[in-house]
This record gives sequence, C-alpha cells and structure tokens, in this order.
Amino acid sequence: MTNTSIDAVETMPGAAPTTWGDPFPLGLASFGISALVLATVMSGIVDAAALPAVLPLALALGFATELVAGLVHFRRGETFPALVFTAYAGFWLSYALLVQFYGPMVTSDGAAITGMFLLAWALFTTYMLLAALRTNTTTIVIFVLLAGVFYLAAFGSFLGSAALGRTAGYVLILDALVALYASAAIIVNTTWDRTVLPVP
Repeated sequence: MTNTSIDAVETMPGAAPTTWGDPFPLGLASFGISALVLATVMSGIVDAAALPAVLPLALALGFATELVAGLVHFRRGETFPALVFTAYAGFWLSYALLVQFYGPMVTSDGAAITGMFLLAWALFTTYMLLAALRTNTTTIVIFVLLAGVFYLAAFGSFLGSAALGRTAGYVLILDALVALYASAAIIVNTTWDRTVLPVP
C-alpha cells in the first residue's frame, strides 16, 4: 500500500482517529457543572435537604466524565491535567459515598472527620496550585478559588461554623463559573479556529 492510499484510508469517514482530541474542556465542564449545582446547596441558595439530588450529578459528571478526561490526558502524556481530573474524580466519588452511605454511620466526631476529609483535599489543591503557577492565569484562578473553598469548608466543619460553610459555597459558585468559562473558551475557540473568547 502506498503512502497516498494509507492517507486516504486514514481520512475516510469512520476511520479510526490517529490522535486523541483535547479532553481539557470536557474535564472543566464536568467539574464546573457538578460544582455549580453543589455550591447552590452549600451556599444556602437551595435547601440542604436537596443535597441527595446532587449526588447523581457528582457520580455521572464529577466522577465518571472527569475520570475519562483524566485518562485521555494520561494517554496524551499530559501529566498535570491528567492528575487534576483523575484525582478530583476520586473526590467526587468519595464525596458521594461519604454523604450517601458512610457519613450517616459516624456517631461521634463526625464534624472532625469531615473537616479532615476536606482539609486533605485542601492540601492537595494547594500543591496543585503551585504546579498551576506555570500554566495560565485562568487555571491559577480556578485553583486559588478551589483551595479557598476547601479551607473554608474544612474550618467551617472543625469550628461548627455554618457561615464559613456558606461562604465556601459562594466561592465555589465563582470557581465553577470560571471553569465553565474556560471550557467554553477552549471549545468555542477550537471550533471557530480563532480566539472568540480570550483565556488569560
């Protein structure tokens, strides 16, 4: 088979792709949508009794779709976004399990263990922020806000402060909107093959 005929086969409709597409906008959208809905409950905009309705979204988008995005990044050799999306996929899964199954089983020190759960993720987010400093402003803002969410929520749990928890929810709303904007910018700019939505 000549090179010309090989090229023709590779460009035929239905032919297997030779490269992987960019999963970054998928991961950002998955995080942004899941976080935005959760944040409305955390902030008190939506009653806390509605929290179980957030869990299917956390599992389907926050966990499953972010995991897919992260694995594709690993396949492309992109370690930073791969770690971001696979690790936070683990967050969403563990969060859903904690809320739905294991949290109600804790009869003592529930606030302390929830605080430690959140603080551990705050520490992870902090060193991912240090790595993000080598990326772009938008990614840095996402991690600064997310670290703030985890620290506020963690200390809100330790101190029994509903105000800190609500503040974490409002910060998460802002973070989710930034992530969704970044996702939109990447896919819109790629589709239009020019900068329609700037990403600083």
